[in-house]
Amino acid sequence: MNYLEIDDSSPIPIYEQIMDGIQRFVREGTLVPGALLPSVRQLASDLEINPNTVAKAYSLLEKDGIIETARRRGTRISEAASSRSHQSLTDRADAAADRLIRETAHLELSADDLVSALVRRLKTPAAKRKPS
Repeated sequence: MNYLEIDDSSPIPIYEQIMDGIQRFVREGTLVPGALLPSVRQLASDLEINPNTVAKAYSLLEKDGIIETARRRGTRISEAASSRSHQSLTDRADAAADRLIRETAHLELSADDLVSALVRRLKTPAAKRKPS
């Protein structure tokens, strides 16, 4: 497996970065159904993070149907990983959109204001965006 990159300065929790990385590898075809993932301890050691963080990521990926864990056979990418990964990411995007819509309503801004803000932000290079 190509190794995951963890950004300690990112506002995204490390367990989500692990999940995102594995799902990205599934979408790219780097990880295919049946591919064996490192054990929790091995990945935690490789990334120099707490094993509980990897265990949380693996647990959530398993709940989403992206990975399967079998005793003595290890943790593998599931047969349905590709479609499940897309659905998982779509669900997260929907949740983020819901939060943004609630915040927009709280600020008493219009839908046009929200769309304009999104367009402005998408046109701003990532390096110049203010962290939230």
